[in-house]
Amino acid sequence: MSTMTPLERVVAALTFKTPDRVPVALYFQSAAQHDFVDLDYTWKEGLSHPRKLYQSIEKQYTVYGADNFFLPVDFRVEGEALGSKLDYMLKCGGGMRMGVVSEWAVKTPADLAKLSVPDPTKAGRMPVILDVIRKLKKNYPDVPIVGFVNGPPDTVADVLEGRYKRLYVEMAKNSSFIHDLLELCTQTSIAFAKAMLEAGAIAIATVEGGMVDEAVSVPQYAEFVVPYHRKIRDAIRAPYIYHQCENATPFLDLIVNEIQPICVAFHDSVDLKWAKEKYGKQVAIAGNVGVSKANAALMFGTPEQVMAEAKKCLEIGMPGGGYLLSAGCEIHHDVPPENIKALVKAAALYGAY
Repeated sequence: MSTMTPLERVVAALTFKTPDRVPVALYFQSAAQHDFVDLDYTWKEGLSHPRKLYQSIEKQYTVYGADNFFLPVDFRVEGEALGSKLDYMLKCGGGMRMGVVSEWAVKTPADLAKLSVPDPTKAGRMPVILDVIRKLKKNYPDVPIVGFVNGPPDTVADVLEGRYKRLYVEMAKNSSFIHDLLELCTQTSIAFAKAMLEAGAIAIATVEGGMVDEAVSVPQYAEFVVPYHRKIRDAIRAPYIYHQCENATPFLDLIVNEIQPICVAFHDSVDLKWAKEKYGKQVAIAGNVGVSKANAALMFGTPEQVMAEAKKCLEIGMPGGGYLLSAGCEIHHDVPPENIKALVKAAALYGAY
């Protein structure tokens, strides 16, 4: 088979056609710290300046060899656009991966009435993201750009004082307030996603980071998570890629059958063989070389160990197509660059059809 472009390769995998090899698709987020350090940029500089952010994002393909560009690389864009304030360390590497919320936009339910869906062309750092996407599309037309939006509950945690701890309490005590806040965050994600697609992204990825199996029940997930992601998926009319942090196993029926993304990216905690056998004909699967658990190969292993684990994932995921090699969570700042490259190398060596 002739060599495909990254765009052709990813589209083939997502649509259950046969690519030349399995694509490597990464949630490439706080690993940008490696590049900000090399470029001598602070996180604030790297995330706020179009040229500086572009220099970092470009390396996802030119240095590491991933089959996609992924941005934004931090989780605070929507919350900041809605009015929350961020603080940053002076330089990278001091224990803080990226901007963290220091002042929340919503302290009481009454504050919600003061907020509205932000204009992505004007609000916060959204215009920076759009500018970088346009430049990537122009300079790398054959590399798919995946725009990222927070899951609505995660955005709620960036605008609601008290974050997830308060969110969980309010879900039980004042659910109508939380549903109103979720709706605002959902519409914000829809507006941002549409703007990224218009700028040149071909797909939208999302994550649920706080609504995990240890914190919420399946009925709570069905009430507070599923309807809002389904609204995003329906509104954007583009491929929607879904990652659930921690053990997604209890929620996968809801994710696959109710949200209906084009692809589900699994955390290390999910049994890839089980997921492939149960859902592999319904939805494309991305996963799940260990990155976040104790002794995870990508974080703690050698390049050879990364390649060995990736080979096992490929053996499980490749048959029947609909598979993308990925890490079990975001590629974060503690992952050695040589291990990222080893993951990509494994796809080249063991992932050919």
